[in-house]
Amino acid sequence: MKIFRGFHHPGIARACALTIGNFDGVHRGHQAMLALLSSEAAHRGVDSCVLTFEPHPRDYFAGVHRKPELAPARIGTLRDKLTELQRCGVQQTVVLPFDARLAAQSPQAFIDEVLVRGLGARYVLVGDDFRFGA
Repeated sequence: MKIFRGFHHPGIARACALTIGNFDGVHRGHQAMLALLSSEAAHRGVDSCVLTFEPHPRDYFAGVHRKPELAPARIGTLRDKLTELQRCGVQQTVVLPFDARLAAQSPQAFIDEVLVRGLGARYVLVGDDFRFGA
């Protein structure tokens, strides 16, 4: 599995089937999503890709608002997550720094700059509890 910090790298696949999330613990629900992602990527002839964030967006906002109690407890480390994603057959993972710039980005700018131009997303899969820009 290829791992990238940020999406401005020449080695990132030009097109992908993408899922977005934190994937803390990579539980059975995550594993089912990743299997579907791999299937859809193969069907489209593109790489499977996970876009995840570090720090967790709620960690970032807990710091901004000086409310550490808002930060979620973590099940595993970033290394644990990457190991599990690789075990599930993900071809590339992009770890995007969650910072003030990303937090201020409009949903449309995120789609245009990150998902389309940055990662070449041709298919996007998210869980039913996914909240975009919320």
